[in-house]
Amino acid sequence: MATTPPADPGLPQATESGTRDELLRLLDRETAIARATEGRLAVLIIELRRVDRLQALLRGPAPSMTMSLVLDRLRKALRPEDRLAPLSDEQVCVVLPRLAHPSQGVLAAVKLLRALDRPITHEGGTAVLRPCVGVATVPEHGFDPAELLMAADVSRHIAATREEGYHVFQSEDRVETEVYRGLDLDLERAIRANELDIHYQPQVELATGRPVGVEALVRWRHHKAGAIPAPTIIGIAERTGLIGTLTFWIFNAALRQMAQWRAEGIDARLAMNLSIATLTDRELPAVVDQSIKTWGVPADSVVLEIAENTLIVDAERSVAILTRLKAVGVQLSMDDFGSGFSSLGHLRRFPFDELKIDRPFVGAMLIEKHDMAVVKSAIDIAHNFGWRAVAEGADPVPVREELKRIGCDIAQGHSVSPALAGSAFRDWWASQPQGT
Repeated sequence: MATTPPADPGLPQATESGTRDELLRLLDRETAIARATEGRLAVLIIELRRVDRLQALLRGPAPSMTMSLVLDRLRKALRPEDRLAPLSDEQVCVVLPRLAHPSQGVLAAVKLLRALDRPITHEGGTAVLRPCVGVATVPEHGFDPAELLMAADVSRHIAATREEGYHVFQSEDRVETEVYRGLDLDLERAIRANELDIHYQPQVELATGRPVGVEALVRWRHHKAGAIPAPTIIGIAERTGLIGTLTFWIFNAALRQMAQWRAEGIDARLAMNLSIATLTDRELPAVVDQSIKTWGVPADSVVLEIAENTLIVDAERSVAILTRLKAVGVQLSMDDFGSGFSSLGHLRRFPFDELKIDRPFVGAMLIEKHDMAVVKSAIDIAHNFGWRAVAEGADPVPVREELKRIGCDIAQGHSVSPALAGSAFRDWWASQPQGT
């Protein structure tokens, strides 16, 4: 995390509050300080999934022993002034006072996920907790302690369905949490009944304005819940063990569409996302190879996007799987760059062809100088490694123009085009400049 002022010597260090009332009193004090000083703080709630496996590994310890192991890891990832408060056998609240920028809350969430994602080994056995983190911040989400805890908890629930493992509270999330309960059983039926759909987010080359590709985005319109966002679909699939089935469906639906476009003279690269669960599947390269051969599309026109945070979890296995995917002939993209804070030493180990800059940095680059610095650095890193630099969320038009000016290669976003159904993309492509 960024450098912060030294902790107040009058404050307890790495406090571990024993009750919700004590936690509320702590938040009362810290929010009052933040209000008086126009400061910032973040409240994180961490859910420790797979605790039962850890307890079995440790031969049935008391829940307090399991939590002690977890808290020890968290302390090492936090600053002295940060506070820890166990909420249950599987949840911990973290209070981060005196932040300089709300993005530090996200950075802390990523650090804590990394700390807890490392396998815990005991007496010859190994367990992985697979945590998720919900984030709420002051002043963005108010100053009321109970409201902040509620916002962080709602975000924690949503984070459990997200590939990156964390979620920052949004105003619409209260509704989303209730609506998405009970969808687990419906997803398998929807896949088998072919009730999902694919939309395609166009990408353009910034230097020429010509179209170069699309990103395939899964869509699901539930008969009761309405339109379900793609990250939620992926999260449900991971939680229920359907991610392999869903990935196979997406690959074949998108590649079938790609084959149709090519027959009509549309030579577009097709990008598709891989989740963390899929990336650990040894059969993935063979599945990708077979799907490409089935639909007769060029392998090097297929781009597989892997989120930066996914690679942090198990770098060795990721390198091995990605190397095998490269042998199939596909291109590889590091997605959401900036969210995982990879070192350059890690980056050079991966056989990527492009680097995709995370949407929040692109969207705020004309407002926040730090975000502009991240975007410029990402473009430089990509070019120095011989990769393409791709910006997602290139909105509004002035952002797209600035991306062009500072040397970004490709952009996607509403200023280019919203995601389109296959037939609508065909019409959009025909309307674009096709020159070189």
